[in-house]
Amino acid sequence: MARILVVDDDPLAQRVLVRLLCPAHDVHAYGDPAAALRHLADRGADVILTDLRMPGLDGIELLSRARELDPEVLVFVITGHSSIASAVEATKRGAEDYLSKPFEPDDVLLRVERAIERRRLLARVRLQEEAAAPGGAHGVFLSPHPRMAALAEFARKAARTDSTVLVQGETGVGKEIVARLVHQWSPRAGRAFVSINCGALPETLLESELFGHERGAFTGAMARRAGYFEAADGGTILLDEIGATSPAFQVRLLRVLQERVVQRVGGTTPIAVDVRVIAATNEDLERAAGEGRFRKDLYYRLGVVTLVVPPLRERREDVGPLAEHFLRKYRHVNPAVRGVSPEGLAKLVAYDYPGNVRELENVVERAMILETGEALSPGSLLVGPGAALAGSRAERADAPQPEPVAIDDAEREHIRRVLERCGGRRGEAARLLGIDKSTLWRKLKRYGLGGD
Repeated sequence: MARILVVDDDPLAQRVLVRLLCPAHDVHAYGDPAAALRHLADRGADVILTDLRMPGLDGIELLSRARELDPEVLVFVITGHSSIASAVEATKRGAEDYLSKPFEPDDVLLRVERAIERRRLLARVRLQEEAAAPGGAHGVFLSPHPRMAALAEFARKAARTDSTVLVQGETGVGKEIVARLVHQWSPRAGRAFVSINCGALPETLLESELFGHERGAFTGAMARRAGYFEAADGGTILLDEIGATSPAFQVRLLRVLQERVVQRVGGTTPIAVDVRVIAATNEDLERAAGEGRFRKDLYYRLGVVTLVVPPLRERREDVGPLAEHFLRKYRHVNPAVRGVSPEGLAKLVAYDYPGNVRELENVVERAMILETGEALSPGSLLVGPGAALAGSRAERADAPQPEPVAIDDAEREHIRRVLERCGGRRGEAARLLGIDKSTLWRKLKRYGLGGD
């Protein structure tokens, strides 16, 4: 679901576009361009549909200001036939496309959905490029630990082939990073890498996401849509949490792997795809297949090459380099911090990390918010269940205890500190707080911290 702003001083045009785009997307309509820009600054948006001619602030100026606030927001300009030249000029200035009045519903939906899909794919490609860059996630994954070195060498060999790959390991060990390495080292490196979490979607939606659907295939399918297999044609697709899929889905996936074709939901025409498939799971699929919880034929097809990522507690030599990597990643949160103290590092290495690398990243990110010195100390490196509460108490057991503070006051102060660390950037603050932008906006308004 994309976040869409409709900006038009014509109430009828607003209603038409809102009806077209809801309920498939989260749509907000504004007659005042300035109000729409405030929404973009405070709560964010993926797409803006704006009229060109409005009193006070025209569509060209709104386009310019919107791109300053969010360079990645997609802007469509709305125009009448008499203003096509202005619309063309808007596209030269960065608009995604233009929509002509009176609206053709199918044309509007097709253009908007196509742009949203392209935005999603570009975001995935950008993440891939960031991970592959010097000092990125790939760099810290290639550790000196013998098991990790052997894993990397096996992954390099597998990457040269088109064989399917099964990546296994506990939650948070870095299975997706392994998959990205295989793609990056393969002849497909210049093409798309698409990742989808199979366990996060119901079966019907998962099939639509992966294989696409035809218009009218189900309620809400207002336009034909290509799936991720088509989007990844020539590249690689990662099917994360493959063990959570249903037997019916597994049958369809097996056919795709065997015949190299997909069939859209509601469609009848097979579509050829050239995609390298990597599957990932924290389950023992061999055991699941033996117990009848996973199709044996699909397990054998997926596990041509199996890469097992060891948990972080079995490679403690990696804790220090990983902690330094995450410190660099979150340095913008607290620029005063320059490293990890020896005592802090000893505490990090001694912990077992049931959440693996992902948990270590959370520990370092939280420490960057809490630390008041120049190095991450044991007092800010809170680990284990209830770390944010019990850990701080344990570190300060002999210190005078402060007076009890109301929960609202504590939350207000925490949000204020995070915003200050982020230089007032609300999107970054929301990410660090683990909430979405709209929730942060409501809390800012509630606590009088500038939510208007």
